[in-house]
Amino acid sequence: MTPPAPRRRPVRPRSLRGRLLIALLALVAVALLALDAVVYTALSSDLMHRTDVTLRAVRQRVTQQLRQAAPDGRLGNDVRLLGASEFYLQLRRTDGTVRDLVPQLRDPDDAAPRMPAPLSRVRGTGVLTVGPAAAGGPDYRLLVDRVPGRGTLIAATPLDQVQGTLRQVLIVEATATGGVLVLLGAAGLWVLRRGLRPLEAMARDADAIASGDRAGQVAPADDDTEVGRLGLALNTMLAVERTTQDRLRRFVADASHELRTPVTAVLGYADLHHQGAVGTPEQRERVMHGITTEALRMQRLVDDLLLLARLDGAPARGRSAVDLPTIARDAVSAARVVDPHGSVSLHTEDGTTVHGDAEHLRRVVDNLLANVRNHTSPGTPARVSVRADGPAAAPVTLTVADDGPGIPDALLPRVFDRFYRGDPAHSGDGSGLGLAIVAAVAHAHDGTVDIAGAPGEGTTVTVRLPEAH
Repeated sequence: MTPPAPRRRPVRPRSLRGRLLIALLALVAVALLALDAVVYTALSSDLMHRTDVTLRAVRQRVTQQLRQAAPDGRLGNDVRLLGASEFYLQLRRTDGTVRDLVPQLRDPDDAAPRMPAPLSRVRGTGVLTVGPAAAGGPDYRLLVDRVPGRGTLIAATPLDQVQGTLRQVLIVEATATGGVLVLLGAAGLWVLRRGLRPLEAMARDADAIASGDRAGQVAPADDDTEVGRLGLALNTMLAVERTTQDRLRRFVADASHELRTPVTAVLGYADLHHQGAVGTPEQRERVMHGITTEALRMQRLVDDLLLLARLDGAPARGRSAVDLPTIARDAVSAARVVDPHGSVSLHTEDGTTVHGDAEHLRRVVDNLLANVRNHTSPGTPARVSVRADGPAAAPVTLTVADDGPGIPDALLPRVFDRFYRGDPAHSGDGSGLGLAIVAAVAHAHDGTVDIAGAPGEGTTVTVRLPEAH
């Protein structure tokens, strides 16, 4: 059995220019055809009305002549002077005889109108349109009227002039409509080509970028046009994407670098064990302690990376009203346990709540206090405060300040960058992610974070968060 041939899909223009041009021509064609129909209908109605008015006037004049005719039925010369050969006038007497009233004014070869049958049904109904009695003749407008004492008067006029005029109007309308569509198509194609040329250039540039041209960008047109604004938006999007990709590459490279150190240390300890260099219990204890220390370092680094990834991917985790003073008190208590010789003071305003994630906010305070321990001398005083700035709905401010060496002005713009350590000699065992996590958590809570501290004047980190309603 022969499988049925696949149905061919109709050919449709794929280009935006073709679709727009076809849609424009279709709309204009519909509008022009509607206008042509209105003009044709109005002209036809007017010509028919004029013809009917003339026919009724002739009928009235002939009826008057018939009433004033002599008893033998002869008509005067006034009937012959009614005007023209196009009128068909016939009188059908009551005895059944038929008489053409003005036969000498008509061409004998002209086809007479086809009479409706029976005449009694159409008498007095008004003007009718009838066809010719013989093929090749014109249509007629016809009136049937009864003349008392004389019979039935039939008056008709051919419509060849009216129909000829209407045919000429159709030809003119068709020619004008076609010409307008052709001119509009040519003008529309030129305008669309000129208007969409920047868009086609953008498509070529986008193909080049998709093929690997990372430095490329689309060439926008005039900023005041939609295409120009699209080009600017695409360039902005490409710039953001390049920045994101560069940050991601730098982030991966920094993470790889940070992870390589503890991994290398663990492998070194394992190599010592395989070489038999770890023979005494003290040596084994040292090796196991080193492996544990490096593993914990990797664990902290991986936890920090996972937290940053979660904040970047889905920052709005489950949120609830959080008592920020309680979180600050718990963090300060933990810091005093970690560093019993440190001096951390706390000042809070009770009832200050924010809408957020308690675990993430605790991480903010812990990281700021750990930053103080890592970058200041032992025993350096630190101050933690939580307060509401002014009336309701104002930001809640969390401040962590210390009396340490401060930060040089040149380093302040980069302290929140990931894996950035301005002074490696005083960074301790940190990974450079502490302040980056603080900034990411603050931004995830629709807040802000600022840092200030001139050399020798200490450092102050201020986190502002929206107050819970």
